[in-house]
This record gives sequence, C-alpha cells and structure tokens, in this order.
Amino acid sequence: MNDPLVSALRPLDVPLVHSIGHPVQNGHAIRNGHAGVAGTRGTRVVEVVEADHWNELLLGRGDYELAQGWEWGEVQREAGFTPHRYAVLDGSACIAAVSVTCRRLPGLPYSVLYASRGPLLDWKDTHAWHGVLHAIRRLAERHRAIFFRVSPAVAHDDADVLSVLARHRFRPITDDWTTWNAARVVLVSSLDGDEAALVGRFRKGIRRDLAAAQRRGARVRVADDPADLLAFHRLSVAAGREKGYPVRPLARLEALWNTYVARGHGVLLLTEHEGALLGGVLGLRFGRRAYLHRATILRAGEGQRLHQGPLVYWEFIRWAKAAGCDVIDWGGSGTRFPPSERDDGHGVYQFKSGFGAELQCWVPYHDLVFRPRLYGLARAAERWVLPQAWRLRARINH
Repeated sequence: MNDPLVSALRPLDVPLVHSIGHPVQNGHAIRNGHAGVAGTRGTRVVEVVEADHWNELLLGRGDYELAQGWEWGEVQREAGFTPHRYAVLDGSACIAAVSVTCRRLPGLPYSVLYASRGPLLDWKDTHAWHGVLHAIRRLAERHRAIFFRVSPAVAHDDADVLSVLARHRFRPITDDWTTWNAARVVLVSSLDGDEAALVGRFRKGIRRDLAAAQRRGARVRVADDPADLLAFHRLSVAAGREKGYPVRPLARLEALWNTYVARGHGVLLLTEHEGALLGGVLGLRFGRRAYLHRATILRAGEGQRLHQGPLVYWEFIRWAKAAGCDVIDWGGSGTRFPPSERDDGHGVYQFKSGFGAELQCWVPYHDLVFRPRLYGLARAAERWVLPQAWRLRARINH
C-alpha cells in the first residue's frame, strides 16, 4: 500500500483510508493525555468515527458549518443517508474536512454522494484537495456512486474557487435550488451589539409589529416537553397544505429534538395567545452560529391581527445571542439571485430581510461525475421527477 496519504489500515476499514476516533485538543489528536500526531508525520487521510473528535476538528478550523457537524450527519442517517467524515491531516494540523452523506437510489445498485456546505479547506491547497478527492473516489467506488455533489458556503463570484472546482473536473449546476440540497441564496444576520442595537437594525414595519404583538398579549415560551413537538408538527402540516409545500414527517422533528434541543444545542419556541398556538420556530446551534431550521407562522385570523411573526423571530435572536452566537443563518431567501418581486418566495425574503439580514449567494452546486451515462438520467430525474414528487408530498402532508 504505497500511498503517502494513507496511514496503516485495520481490517474492515474503508480502503486506503484509516479510521480514527481519538479525542482531540485544538485539532490535535490526544494520546495518554497529551496532544500529539495521529500516526506518522506527513499528509494523510483519516476517517473520523467519534463525535467529539469530529466536532473539535471542525470548530477548530473557523470555517465550520452546521451541515458538516456530526449531529447533522446523524439526523440525515435517520432519513436514509449514511454519513462518512474524512479529515486530511498535515502532521497534527487539519487542513481539510468533509462530511459526506451517501444515499442509495431506491431499487438500484447505485448511490449519490453529497457534501452539504462542504468541503471545508483552503481552496488553493493542492494537498488538501488531493486528500479530499482521494477519500471521495474510494467512497464512490465502494458504493457505486453516480456523482459527488458539493455546495460550499463560498461567495458565488469567487473566481478562485470556481477555477479550482473546474480544474478538478467538477461540473457546475445551473439550478438556483433543488428539492434535496442546501439553499444557495440565504440570509444572514450579525449579532454584534446589544439588544437595542439589534432592534435598531430592524425595518420600521418589523419594529411596529413586534411592539403590537407584545401589546396585544402574544407570548413566546420555550418548549420543554416533547409533547409540544406534535402540536408544532400539526401546525406545520396545516400551513404546508395551505401554502403548497411539503412538511417532513414527525420522526424528523423528533430526531432534531433528540439530537439538538435535548442536548442544549437547539430551541423550539412557541407563540401563544390565550392558550391558542399561533406559530413556532425551531432553531439550532453549532459553535457560535445559529440556524433557523423551521418556522411556522399562522397569519390568518387571530395570527394576522396579532402580527406575532416578528415576536417569535425576535425571541430566537435573543436565544442565539444568549447562547454566545455571533451570526444567525436564516436559511433560504425563497428567491432567485438577485431577488425579484415575481419570485414565489419574495414575501419570505422581505420578512427575513426586515430583521437586518443580508443576502448571500453561494457558488453553484457542483458535481464530480463518476458514471456519465447514468448521470444524465439522474439529472433528468432531479429536474423533472423530484419536483413533481415534491408537489405531491405537499398535497398529502400528514
């Protein structure tokens, strides 16, 4: 096994990739209580198999993302994806990391690979790229992958990144969004300053509705009982049917609760008025970044009169600030880039941007293709079949 990127193998390890699971300190492997080198010196690829080890490697980098964290991979496992986490080490330093989910296509002996918000690396570092692609190609061979997709949180006009992806034979995808990948066009808020400064960045209409909801008796509470999940899910399903978007099953919500909320890395906020549930927000945290994962705001009838949407969003901002977060990722804008009033989700964009959030557009999705003939069929299914299935799910939400 004469590959300079590979440590010694154990039986049943991924071919040419060594699995490790030692705790770390500041990104360094710890042996007998001391930080040291995980194996011989030099650049090599390792598969990380312990949660704390993986998260410490990521959080030590600074460019971490929730979708690359250990917990997110486990939530995806509940949905039928198998996560694999690889790090490229140069000595004891982590120069690249990527969490890849593998999904077997129903009824077929093939799969697709996806790194949501990844990989994490210095895009100009050839050693880092060599290590990442080394692991991915082996994984693709093992699982008969048709393609490997990346969707990093890198600015859409970063010419260096686009050039690197092209050089490594990744194909750009023209789609602004897909039914199964992380959003490209998102809104992000800085949490710098005190509460007065944060509110001061809100649009005037948001501040007015926030004050009105408080004055009219709407209240937000932190859900501390899993039984609240069912009520929130039912409200989400009702909203999905009304607005025509699918809602994931209750099991997904339960997985998020158990993985994040129950462990202090998330919050479910519920808005009520005189005992009636009017909406809620599920927020997650990874490191010093908070993420709006799901929001359901009842706008008809009582909810419209109370203008309670800004209230629950404001309480989420306060929770994120208290948890030590510097940034909130509000998720997809619901629009193309740049936004247009003709976009179906323009109202979502207007509402989220009202909290002082800035629009970010990440680089296009890129695919590394392993099976060209099957890739054409897969892309056709993605463009035509999956959107139809998405609309069908919206009609049968339960």
